[in-house]
Amino acid sequence: MQSRHMGSGASFLSSWYVQGPSLVLAALSYLLLARLVIDLVVGSRADNIAFRALRGLTGPVVSLVGAVTPRIVPAALVTGFAVAWVLAARIALVQVATAIAMWRMMR
Repeated sequence: MQSRHMGSGASFLSSWYVQGPSLVLAALSYLLLARLVIDLVVGSRADNIAFRALRGLTGPVVSLVGAVTPRIVPAALVTGFAVAWVLAARIALVQVATAIAMWRMMR
């Protein structure tokens, strides 16, 4: 007989297709928030190895958001929009996974 109470490891493995991308999006949102704070405090003057690595990791997302954002918007605000889009993607991921789980339960 299977117990109704499963440990956290079992719940992670049963929904890895949601938890994995959610963790990646969470890490990306934290990196984007760090870039946003550094952009607002220091601006483009920061040119050490850590900030270059941070820009390298978050650059593709910021450039993708910058492609659909009007050119008049400042760079730091584009990073803020990127944070909003990543958080919206994370919410959409959870909503779709919940809808799929509900659909499976009703079958």
